[in-house]
Amino acid sequence: MTAEFGVLGAVEATIAGRPVGLGHARQRSVLAALLVETGRPVPVDTLINRVWGEQAPQRADGALYSYLSRLRRALADAGDVGIERRPGGYVLTADPQTVDLHRFRRLVAQARDAESDRSAADLLTQALGLWRGEPFAGLDTPWLEAVRRSLASERFAAELDHNDVLLRLGRHTELLPSLSAAVARHPLDERLTEQLMLALYRCGRQADADEQYRRIRHSLADELGSDPGAGLRRLHERILAADPTLTAASPAPLPAGPTVPAQLPADVRAFTGRVGELAALDRALAPADGDEPPLTVVLLSGTAGVGKSALAVRWAHRVREAFPDGQLYVNLRGYDTEQPVAVGDALAGFLTALGIGGPEIPPGVEERAARYRSELTGRRMLVLLDNASSVEQVRPLLPGAGSSLVVVTSRDALPGMVAIHGAERINLDLLPPDDALALLRRLIGERVDREPAVAEDLAAACARLPLALRIAAELAAARTDVSLAELVEELRDHRVRLDLLDAGDPRAEVRAVFSWSYQNLPADAARVFRLLGLHPGDTVHVEALAALTGLGAGEARRLAGVLVRASLVHVGRGGRYGMHDLLRAYAAELAAGHDPEPDRRAALTRLFDHYLAGAVAAMGTLYPDDATAGGDPETARGWIEAERPNLAAACTYGAAHGWHRFAIDLARTMFRYLDAGGPVAEAVAVTASAVSAARALGDREAQARALSDLGRLHRRQGNLHEAARIYRQALALYADLGEHADEAVALRNLGSVHWRLGDYRQAAEHYRQAWSSYRRLGDDAGQADASVRLALVDARLGDQAQATERLRAALELVTRLGDWFSEAYVLSLLARFSAQPADAERAAARLELNLDSVRQAGDRTAEAYVLTDLAAMQARGGRLGEAADHLRRALLLLRRIGDRASEAEALNDLGRVLRAAGEAGEARAQHEQALTLAREIGDRYEQARAHDGVAATLDDAGGRPHRDLARRLFAELAVPAAPDLAV
Repeated sequence: MTAEFGVLGAVEATIAGRPVGLGHARQRSVLAALLVETGRPVPVDTLINRVWGEQAPQRADGALYSYLSRLRRALADAGDVGIERRPGGYVLTADPQTVDLHRFRRLVAQARDAESDRSAADLLTQALGLWRGEPFAGLDTPWLEAVRRSLASERFAAELDHNDVLLRLGRHTELLPSLSAAVARHPLDERLTEQLMLALYRCGRQADADEQYRRIRHSLADELGSDPGAGLRRLHERILAADPTLTAASPAPLPAGPTVPAQLPADVRAFTGRVGELAALDRALAPADGDEPPLTVVLLSGTAGVGKSALAVRWAHRVREAFPDGQLYVNLRGYDTEQPVAVGDALAGFLTALGIGGPEIPPGVEERAARYRSELTGRRMLVLLDNASSVEQVRPLLPGAGSSLVVVTSRDALPGMVAIHGAERINLDLLPPDDALALLRRLIGERVDREPAVAEDLAAACARLPLALRIAAELAAARTDVSLAELVEELRDHRVRLDLLDAGDPRAEVRAVFSWSYQNLPADAARVFRLLGLHPGDTVHVEALAALTGLGAGEARRLAGVLVRASLVHVGRGGRYGMHDLLRAYAAELAAGHDPEPDRRAALTRLFDHYLAGAVAAMGTLYPDDATAGGDPETARGWIEAERPNLAAACTYGAAHGWHRFAIDLARTMFRYLDAGGPVAEAVAVTASAVSAARALGDREAQARALSDLGRLHRRQGNLHEAARIYRQALALYADLGEHADEAVALRNLGSVHWRLGDYRQAAEHYRQAWSSYRRLGDDAGQADASVRLALVDARLGDQAQATERLRAALELVTRLGDWFSEAYVLSLLARFSAQPADAERAAARLELNLDSVRQAGDRTAEAYVLTDLAAMQARGGRLGEAADHLRRALLLLRRIGDRASEAEALNDLGRVLRAAGEAGEARAQHEQALTLAREIGDRYEQARAHDGVAATLDDAGGRPHRDLARRLFAELAVPAAPDLAV
C-alpha cells in the first residue's frame, strides 16, 4: 500500500489514504528529521541533535531507538517504506515524491525549466498549494526552527517566481493589491517597487508609478545615502516614455503565516451601563462611506476612574472576532510621573507580540515604528492603547494603513488626535444615576433595594465613578453588620477631614472614597498599601513585597490578601500584585505624608537589595565562574524573565533618584544576560542608566566600563556609528585613568566597528595601537588577538602573504599559552589560504572540540562563531550538507543574541554553500536577506558579497545589475572582488 508524508504543515502520514498515528511530538520530530533527508542516511548523533538540541537527555540514544522502533511499526503496512540502519546512520527508504517537501522542490524546479509561462504558473500553483501551514507545526527544536526558516525562504522564492510568471501572463490587476501591501512593508526594496511600478503602469496609472519611483528615490537617499539601481532607473525612463514594449519582471512576496497576538486583559466583572458608548464604538466597525478612508482611531476620554479602560476592554472582548489577526494591548501609564512607558518600549513589546524576535527589533524609535507599521499592513488588528497622556506618546503606535483599528483611552481630550489623525472622540461622563445604582446592586445585592435613598447617597458620594463605586461596594460587602446609612455617614466624615483637591473636581470625590477604604484598613495593611505605591514596576511578587515592607513572606502575602479583598490591589499572573494607576498615585501620596523619608528610602533600599541579590544569584547559576556553582538554570532563567521588567525599572529609577551604586551594580550584573538575548530596549535603557549613575557618582572607571558595554550593544545591533561614538568616550576615560589594559580592549573594539564600516585603514590603525599596548603590557594573548585582526585586514585588502605571516605569529603565541580555543580559530583562518585539504580537516577537528566546550558552557555567542568557522572548513572539504546545517544553527543563535553584523555574514556564507550544492533559489533568498540586513547596518562589504551572490544565481541579464553593484562596492572598499575567502 502507498504511503504519503507531509511536513509542510503538521507532520503527518497516510497509508492508502488513511491517517497513521505517529505518536507524541518527540517521535514525530524523529520522523521529520528523516523525511527531510528521505533516502539519505542520518547519523545517530545528528538525529539526536536535531530532535533534542541542547536538551538531549542522558540516554538519548536509547530513547531514539525506541522512537524508531515505534515508527517502524506504525509504517509497517506500507510495503514501499522502511527505516533502515546503514553504515552512515538511519535512512527512511521511500520515494521522495511521496513527501510534500520534495514534491514541492521538484515542482518548483520543473516550473523554472518550463517551456511556457502557463505551464510554469500551473506548476508553481501546485507547488504552493502543497503548503498547509507552518512547516513541522507543533514541533519545536532548534534544528527544526532553522529548517523552518530555510523552507520559508524557499517558499518565498517560489512565490516570487509565481508572481513573475503571473505578471508576464498579464495578470497584473489581480496582483496589484498584494504588490501595494508588499511595498508598504518593504519601502526600500527596489525589486518590489519595480514590480509595483510596472503593475500600476499596466493598469493605466502612470502618474502613480512615477510617484512610487520618486518615493523610493527620496527614501534611499535619506536612509541609505544611495540612488536607485540601474534596473529601477531604466524602468522609470521607459514608463515616462510610455515604452510599448514593457514586459513583466519581479513579483512581490506574500505574507507567510503571521503571529496572531491576543493581549487583551481579562474582561471586566459586573460591567454595567454604557449602552450608548458601546453602540458608538460598534459604529467604528461600519464600512466607510463613499471615498472616505476607514476610521482607524477611536479616542475614549474622560476623568480618572470614570471607566475608560473597563469600557475599552469590555468592547474589545465583544468584537474580538472582527479582528482575526489579533489584538495588541499596552498600558502606557501616561499619568505616572515616575515611570510612564516609553514609546520605544511599547513598540518593542508590540513587535515581540507580532513574532519579531528581540534581536531583530531595530534599536531606534523611528525604525521600530516603521517596522511596526510594516507588520500591521494588510492585517485586521485591534490595538488598545490604555492611559495615554499625549499625542506624542500615541502617534508612533498608530498603524500606517486603515485595515486595523486603534482605541486610545486618556484623561486628556488629545485634540491633536482628532485634528491631525481623524480620531473619533467618545467622551465618558459620570455614570447616570440609574446605572450607578445598577452597578451597586450587582456588587452588593438586595441591600440597595432595602435602602434605595441611602444607596443613591452612596453613589453620589462616590461621584458615580465606577472605580470608586467598586471600592465602596467591596467595603460594604465586607461589613454586612453595618448599614449602608452608617457607611455613608462615615464617608462624609472622611471627606470633611480630607485635604481635598480643587473644589468641584470629581477626582476629589474619588480621593475621598480611597481615603474611606484606606481608613478602614488595619494599620499593618495600610502600611503595606502605602509602600506599594513606591514600587517602580507594574507588579510585585510576594518575595519582593516582603523585602519592600521588611516583613516575612507569609505575613506579606496575608496583608496583600487584605488589600485584594478591599479592591485596592489586584492579583495578576503568577501570584503577582498590581494597582490601578490612580491608587498607585494615592498610595505614594500617603507614603510621602505618613512615612518619614528615611523609612521610605530604607524600604526601597531593601527592595533594591533583594533585586540585586536575586540577579547575582541567578546570573551565578546561569554563568558560573567555576565548577562549584550550584542552582537550577531553568529556575534562575525563569526568575530573571519574570522580574526582568522590574529589574529594568528599578535600575532606571535608582539611577535617577540617588541609588547610583545599585544601578551600576545591577546593570553590570544583568549585562551578560541582556546582551545575550534580552530585549534591546531594556538592555540599552539599563546600560545607559549605569552610565548616568556612574557620571553622577564621579566614578570614571564604572562609567568607562558601562560605556564599553553600551558600545557593545550598539555594535551587536549594527548601530555602528553610535557604537563608535560611545567607544571613543570609553577610550578617552581609560586613557585618562591609565587603565592601559582596558584602553587596549577599547582600541580593539573601536577597530572592529571601523572594520564593519569598511574603513580598513582606520581599523588597522586601532588594531596596531592595541597590539603595541598589549606588547608593552606583556600580554601575549592580547598581542595574538590584535595580530589576528590585523591579518584579517590584510586578507581583506588582498595581502595574503602578510596575513599569513601575522597568523603564524599569532599561532605561535596561542600555542605557547596553551590556548587551544584560539589555536583552533587561527588554524581555521590559515586553512582558508591553504590549498591542502588536510589543513581544513585539521582545523575542523579542533573546532569540533571547541564546539563541545562552548555548548557545555552554555555560551551561545561563542557557539555561533565556532559553528560559522566549522562550516567554512566543512565547505572547503566538500561537506556541504553539514556546513549548511551548522550555518543554519549559527543563524538561529545570532538572531537570538542580536548579533546582526555576524548574521549578515553568516547569511552570505550559507548562500555560497547552497549555491555550491546546486540550490540556487534558496541561495538567492539567503543573499537577499543578507543584502537587506547589510544595508540596514551599513556593512558595505557584506552588501557587496550579497550582490555578488545574487548575481551568481541569476542569468546574465538578471544578474548584471547586482554584479555591477558588487564591483562598484568592492572598488570603493579597495577590496579585490574575490569574496571566496570570506574573511
